[in-house]
Amino acid sequence: MRVTRPLSLFAALSIALAGAAGTATAASAAPEAAAAGSGYAAPTMLHCKLNVRSATKSSATVLRTLRNRNGNCPGKGGHDSIPCWLNKCGGTTAGGSYTCQSGGKSYKSWLPVKHQGKRAWVAIKCGTYVTP
Repeated sequence: MRVTRPLSLFAALSIALAGAAGTATAASAAPEAAAAGSGYAAPTMLHCKLNVRSATKSSATVLRTLRNRNGNCPGKGGHDSIPCWLNKCGGTTAGGSYTCQSGGKSYKSWLPVKHQGKRAWVAIKCGTYVTP
């Protein structure tokens, strides 16, 4: 019985250490999963479209146009969206100046989003974002 007790303590300690190592591995993988994005950027009811651009400037290539076809916006219903690049739609970056409508106020805040597996940008003041 004396031999059994140290062996069972050793086994319990080994299981605890293996569990801690597994938790450490899972914890290190979690930030990568969070970087994949949670939340979505979309056009608002006020601004019926939102361009997804290759860089943080209004002259950058438009990769995709998101449309809001609900309410006062033209079209047969539906609301496009795109996943944010960072967890909880964070990481807003100062970039080139833009306006959401001709003659409107100028902004410089850009939100990173995920377009075809790559980072792209939206003029977030012309849109909105939703986190789960």
